[in-house]
Amino acid sequence: MTGHTWLWTPPRATPASVGVGQLLRAYRQAHGLTQQQLADRLGFDQSYVSKVESGRRAIHDISTLRHIARNLALSPEDVGLAPGAMADRRRDTGPRSPAAEQVAASQRAWRLTRDHLNHHRISLARAAVRLYPETDRLGSGLLARPGWVWDRPVDIDEVALHWQDKVEPPLIRGDEPETAGSRPLLGGGSAQTRYQRYTRAMRDLDRPTLFENRLSFRLLDIGGDGTAPATADNRPTLNFGHTTYFDAVDVCETVAHEAAAAMAGTGLSWPALPFRARIGNPFDFGRRVALPSINTLTIRHDRGGQASFFLHRRSAGSVATAGGVYHVIPAGVFQPSGITAFHHEADFDLWRNIMRELSEELLGNPEHDGSSSRPIDYDTDEPFRSFEQARRAGSVRVSYFGIGLDALTLFGEILTVVVIDADAFDKLFGGMVQSNAEGSVVTAGPNRAVTEGIPFTHTALRRLVDTEPIAPSAAACLELAWRHRETLLPGVRARTAS
Repeated sequence: MTGHTWLWTPPRATPASVGVGQLLRAYRQAHGLTQQQLADRLGFDQSYVSKVESGRRAIHDISTLRHIARNLALSPEDVGLAPGAMADRRRDTGPRSPAAEQVAASQRAWRLTRDHLNHHRISLARAAVRLYPETDRLGSGLLARPGWVWDRPVDIDEVALHWQDKVEPPLIRGDEPETAGSRPLLGGGSAQTRYQRYTRAMRDLDRPTLFENRLSFRLLDIGGDGTAPATADNRPTLNFGHTTYFDAVDVCETVAHEAAAAMAGTGLSWPALPFRARIGNPFDFGRRVALPSINTLTIRHDRGGQASFFLHRRSAGSVATAGGVYHVIPAGVFQPSGITAFHHEADFDLWRNIMRELSEELLGNPEHDGSSSRPIDYDTDEPFRSFEQARRAGSVRVSYFGIGLDALTLFGEILTVVVIDADAFDKLFGGMVQSNAEGSVVTAGPNRAVTEGIPFTHTALRRLVDTEPIAPSAAACLELAWRHRETLLPGVRARTAS
């Protein structure tokens, strides 16, 4: 695998970045900066700045464009954004009171820290995991209790989901005194009034394109001992109750924001992380809301001896969490497609959530966001009917690896894999899109069809996990799939061992 065929992300339909390279070069020359000095100011690598200036690397990510504009005090138009895209730019130019200046400075610092968070999530997760005992670590960036990851893939139907209607509210909500440093001043009143919720600050100061408070399934407890189930009595068991998406984000993004601020300051250590210390045991789901995402590695399996997998480059300007990183596709929060009891009953199912995400992220279909009162009929509505038929025929196989916690955010991460025979994949996903509302599908080179994916080889896996900004849960899915490749991909061993 040569360098010129490595990961390539097609441009998304975002504001044009034409001229950003020339702009950076002109800025450097006007201020007498070297590429390294400009890179340091922006928090980028010097090689990245060099590629942008030379035109070898285009910038399409809205969050990155905002980051450049804010750090260099440029207008949104300068970097190709629409007028008004910078939430911190005031319409009036008159003098501000000391209180208003204090609010502006607090919000500016908050935005800079959030930019730092979005550009360094992977390195921050890898540092955060080292705060916890080695026995609680699952790879680089994930936490897990012994037994949470099973010793072989488990068919998704073997995972038992239990429901609890009556659940005690969490003790930690994200508005504790220890979170003050992660909640900027609000303005419009006392200079000391802070945003009460992190999500309200996101809404006003750094709103992603996809930002909606949805009813979600709160993880309460994890059962099973992690061994391959010999009987139905020993199988993965996940217990749930209700929560909302913002309830989880208010805690998880706050604890991540705190880590980003600490890393940019004195370094990541417990004295600099009062909110993380207040949370305490990350596995105590009674103290805080634990909202899991379902992360699914999609593998196209050719019975002739080849396999490939698919990656997603998530846009930090579009999604509230895990932006700017490579991720498995599909990945989505475990939540119903609507708010009625019918939606709850139909959607409290891991495979159906995976199907919805496959429909949205690979085929580009509209998200089932709760705007319709009509529940999905998974037996008759397409593409779900075809997905289920292929699974019953054995050409689609869905397995559960286990569950972990992202060490940076403490979000729950359900780890799964879907293996699809090549003929079924080509039939189901022949119309696979290059980009969707959350980001772009990654290929192994600009001349590769998006349906080809990335060769599932040990070389590709190691290069991706060791050198690229890949989400910890995605790295775990890849590592586990490789470990269990003989079970998941019969007949493919000889062609994937290089």
